[in-house]
Amino acid sequence: MSRGGPVVGRGASRGGPRTARGFTLVEVTLALAIFGLLIVTAYSAFFIGHRAVVAGERDAATSQRLRVVSELLGRQIRSAVYYFARDDDDTVPFFAGGPSGVTFVTAAPQSRGGTGLAVVTYQVADGRLILEERVGFSPDDLYAPPTDARVEHAVLLSGFDAIRFEYLPHDDPEFQWQPTWDAREEDTLPAAVRISVDGVPFSSTGLWMHQAPLMTISYGYGSDEFRDADDELDDEIAEEEEELADEEQDPNDDFGDSS
Repeated sequence: MSRGGPVVGRGASRGGPRTARGFTLVEVTLALAIFGLLIVTAYSAFFIGHRAVVAGERDAATSQRLRVVSELLGRQIRSAVYYFARDDDDTVPFFAGGPSGVTFVTAAPQSRGGTGLAVVTYQVADGRLILEERVGFSPDDLYAPPTDARVEHAVLLSGFDAIRFEYLPHDDPEFQWQPTWDAREEDTLPAAVRISVDGVPFSSTGLWMHQAPLMTISYGYGSDEFRDADDELDDEIAEEEEELADEEQDPNDDFGDSS
């Protein structure tokens, strides 16, 4: 080694300085493709999960709405009053129902704290089930309500394919539901009302159904089967008096002639 020459270290490369090796274009493209695939997979899983949560919340809200309608409709129908109205100078029961709605007098209104009487009307309009209540009424305006009557409205259901009402006569041995009911022609109220809702999302058949009996008809009011407690007690007392009279008429019947 000469004294004035350059000093070559042990770690130095004989062929010159070594440069760091980078990624090739193919490697970068493959890494980006794998990263993009992971992002798409993660987003798809998140989107599916989010959609399932939204659908579950919507079905739960619909189910809760149907429970509220079922409870309200059932309570008001069960509390239907055998109320008489005047129609063309005739006194007739008041109840009118068709496939798309029903109206009657109930003792379980939504207004007035749930006390008193009110005319309630359930009707289907523009794909919605609407409840109307009228607390101010008289027998003269039941079948012909005034145009300026104060009526409270509430939308109960919406977004369904179809909603229909049906009515069951209490004296039909075959239990055939009827699409209409006019108390002026039937001269009584139906035994029960059924509401059917088509297009329910959480139902396997898409159909939701609810039936509610009219307790006033179930107890026989408005027919020959109805008897109040005072009438039944009077009959029992009359029967006992007749039996006592028969026994006192001839006390020796059971023992023969004693002479």
